[in-house]
Amino acid sequence: MIYTKKRGRRQAGAKSAEDQKNAMAKTKGSEPAKTLKLARDLRIASAASAYAMLKEATKSPATSVTLDGREVEKVDAAGLQAVLAGQRVLAAAGKSVSWAGVSASMRAAADLLGLSGAMGVP
Repeated sequence: MIYTKKRGRRQAGAKSAEDQKNAMAKTKGSEPAKTLKLARDLRIASAASAYAMLKEATKSPATSVTLDGREVEKVDAAGLQAVLAGQRVLAAAGKSVSWAGVSASMRAAADLLGLSGAMGVP
């Protein structure tokens, strides 16, 4: 039940003006998923920029982030660790993270290093 000062009780399920305003603000500010395309070369030299790109996505109003690793050709442990760290930063910011896909080389490297599960590699 919702109680108001002037009218007393209202029926259960009835929304106050404030509840309706908050609901509209949530739908107004939400955006579709933001897609981040990982670079073809995801090795130590580009690990910092990959992490920075994911960290920057925490500022987006989108509630979900989709990572696209389908074009990654070269990958090493540092690159995968940067992506995993970026995923954790996004999760801590309340963003859901999913994959559009990953290349065979990225999947093989993640499997070899035992990071497939932690990264959610499809």
